[in-house]
Amino acid sequence: MKASQFSEQAQLIAFVLQKGAEWDPSVIELLEKTWGPIRHKGKLFAFDRTNYYTPEMGDGLYRGVVSFEKCISPETIADEKERSNALELTTANSENPDHRHVNIDIGYMDLDKVVLPSYKRGPFKLYAGKGVWLDMLLTYAKGVFHPTAWAFEDFTRNPYQHDLQLIREKYKKARVAADCLQSDMTEPPTLAPEGQKYKKSKAAGGEGSCRL
Repeated sequence: MKASQFSEQAQLIAFVLQKGAEWDPSVIELLEKTWGPIRHKGKLFAFDRTNYYTPEMGDGLYRGVVSFEKCISPETIADEKERSNALELTTANSENPDHRHVNIDIGYMDLDKVVLPSYKRGPFKLYAGKGVWLDMLLTYAKGVFHPTAWAFEDFTRNPYQHDLQLIREKYKKARVAADCLQSDMTEPPTLAPEGQKYKKSKAAGGEGSCRL
């Protein structure tokens, strides 16, 4: 049987760890310069159940999730991981490059799950090439995101639940509107839902973007 050439476009998201309970405008600016306009900016939650990042980033850490207008082919997530690492390095202390000012966990969401790439292997991670392993941390069923058995503590608690549901709904609407584009598309699709206007745009990083 001939292999399908179809590749579903996934929603690009990022879980961002920063200092302060309000979004740092400089962090938002860096995110948008790297991946294009933000579609959804979630609430920040205190990251206080572990001190893992305290030696590097200090106290008063908060984490939230954002989604971008950009959609990607899931198989390209390793490239986005490289971009996120490079971006983190631009915020590092010049005297100590290991001390970042922001931690960015880039990933993708489709209608069924949330997946984050990692440079660390693990028993439940799948290898994706370029030294990257894929970690499925949340699955979606019956209107709710559920943590996998191996998910980190903050994903088990999942204070991001409401924001993730909003992100999924906006992503779903973009799919219906046929605005999630393949990166190699040069012409709009011939079919679109009645009453919808198709518009292609380019976000940072060279992929097609999905716009509501």
